[in-house]
Parts: sequence; structure tokens; C-alpha cells
Amino acid sequence: MILNEISETGELSITEMHQRLQIPKSTTFVILSTLEKHHLIEKCAEGKFRLGPAVLHLGAAFARQTDIRAVARPHMELLVQGTPFTAHLATLVGNQPVYIDKAEGDGFVRFATTIGQSLPLHASGVGKALAIGMSDEEIANAVESKLEPLTGKSYRTIEEVLEDIRMARKLGYAVEDEQMEEGIRCIGAPICNASGKVAASVSITALAKDLPVFKLQQIGERVKQTADSISRDLGYAPDPHSTQENG
Repeated sequence: MILNEISETGELSITEMHQRLQIPKSTTFVILSTLEKHHLIEKCAEGKFRLGPAVLHLGAAFARQTDIRAVARPHMELLVQGTPFTAHLATLVGNQPVYIDKAEGDGFVRFATTIGQSLPLHASGVGKALAIGMSDEEIANAVESKLEPLTGKSYRTIEEVLEDIRMARKLGYAVEDEQMEEGIRCIGAPICNASGKVAASVSITALAKDLPVFKLQQIGERVKQTADSISRDLGYAPDPHSTQENG
């Protein structure tokens, strides 16, 4: 409780902790002494306490030990359970999304996607979701020479791509509607790490007949909720006061 309170306020005195947390002063003093001994807090001006360097060490250790695939896997399996969908987990390698995990649903059709497969940033569900965390300039530079049409619905201009990603930022998920392969739809959402950066994306892939247009919003929200759950398990805590578009 003390560490959480200090992290939210920046600096606190013993009296302030006692008043805010309703912990006896004697108990507060003992806990603070222990935390200070292990460098989890440190004393600063006017006898107040702030977080110490050991907190950073613990955070770095958590980041090193966290395998995003292990964290995401149960969420992906739950997302596609009882559906004909396939879930994919991807991360950026250079400017291209690459699949790093895959979970099959209960459908008869099995998509011929593989771990390590790279995809176009602007024409894949996982790619568009990853692009949510990029600036418009970064997106334009990444796709400028790769806009050759793959289907009749493929984008021909950078502005079309950017308009799609801007809408995805507002929704919190991206839709790929037969732009990479006819008859196939995907919905992807970004996954944030503890520092708030988009580190990966999760998507569902389905036959167009199994993912009709009128279900895109409903399933999109499910994919977004899955991505948000994975993000929380990775240590991401969104700012409740932020007015930025959801990324």
C-alpha cells in the first residue's frame, strides 16, 4: 500500500502516509525503515520519501522474465474457444509484422499460416494493429514502396492507409477486410508493454462467411478486450485521465 501510494503521488511524509492509508505511525515507521534498507524507497527533502532505485531493478527483472507468448497464449485460446477463428500473435521486425504464435479455434478450416511468417503492415490485421503505435510518418515510410494491390480491396494510396489506421486508433482495433486475400477477414488489436509502448498485436483470422460485416464491431471489441488483458498482464497500466485516442 505504501509503495503504491508513493508511486501515485511522488513524495510522501510519514504523517501523510498515516493519514492517507490509516496505518499506525509506529507501523508505518517500521515498514519505511525496511523499504529504505532495501533501497525500494529513499528519503528526500523535508523528510519525505520517494521510490528508490531498487524499484527500477525489479521492473527491469520483470520485463526480462516476461515472455509475451506465455502471457498471451491463454488469452488467445480463450478468444477463439468455441469459434471457427484462428488467433495470431505478432510483433514488428523492422517494419513488418511477424507471427510469433498461433492458436486454433474449433472450425473445420485451418489457415496455412506459420510462426515466423511476415506480412504486409498495411494489409494485415496484426500489421494495422501494430501501426496504431506508429506515427503517420513512420507508417508512410514503411509502406510507401509496398502498395502493390493484392486483391480488389487493397489500398492504392498512402492516404487510404493512414485514414484506416486513424480510424483504428479511435476504435482500439483494426479491420482487414479481404485486402490481403479474398474471402478472408482479420481483426487485430495492439498490445502494450509496461512502458506503454505497442509491443505486439493479437488478431483473429476467419473466412468472410464466418465473420460477416455486421459482426465486425462485436468481434472487434472482443479482440480489443483480449489485447487489453494481455497488456495488463505485461504490466501496462493505462492513465485513467488520458484523453488520447486509444492505442
